[in-house]
Amino acid sequence: MRFVIALILSFALVWAFAKPLKKYPVPFYLGAIALLGLYFWGTSVGVRGEAWSYFQPLMQRCALAFLLFSIVMFVGVLSERNPLRVHLMPIRRQLSILACIFAVGHIVFYSASYIPRITSAFSGNLAFSLGLAALITALMVVLWVTSFQVVKHGMKALTWKRVQRLAYPFYVLTYVHLALLLMPSALVGNTVAVASIAVYSVIMGAYVVLRTAKALRDHAAASASAPELDLETAAA
Repeated sequence: MRFVIALILSFALVWAFAKPLKKYPVPFYLGAIALLGLYFWGTSVGVRGEAWSYFQPLMQRCALAFLLFSIVMFVGVLSERNPLRVHLMPIRRQLSILACIFAVGHIVFYSASYIPRITSAFSGNLAFSLGLAALITALMVVLWVTSFQVVKHGMKALTWKRVQRLAYPFYVLTYVHLALLLMPSALVGNTVAVASIAVYSVIMGAYVVLRTAKALRDHAAASASAPELDLETAAA
């Protein structure tokens, strides 16, 4: 339950600070880095407490990063007049950068846990997990770098759009990776892991439905406009 509450509170903060984030993104980036530092410090010294029990899963399990990535993906498939899209569309780039910063906590924690096992027990499951994680990290770095305006302006528009399409496989693979990572704990009854997988699955399922619906709408609109174009060409 704490995991779900933490996600809801995080989304509420994103909604409330959308305009300041759009206008002054750098302080938010610095704040994210500070929270990342707090997580590393708290993990190293073994901090305990009520507030930490809400904060730690958001960082360690990549929950906060996944939430922000989900917002970025969802606003792109919602209808033009949807209030969520109208309010959050202007900050997709900033949310992507914040998500990447928060994801570093997850990457570092699990890298420190799993990479040392390579030399002792490089099993098939571990090899697959590490390979998938490496692919996701590579995709994230590419998307992260190209999210900055200075990089975007230095690229051709068509090239930039093609690179940004990597967000689709990145998002799906991130869900698969997190689900596989949490599954062992969920199978033995860990409530946080069960809640995490449930929330991630609901979000991903909703996204797939909305993305499919948008693709069908776009296809229908393109098909409907094609006869008109043919008539105009014939008349010309």
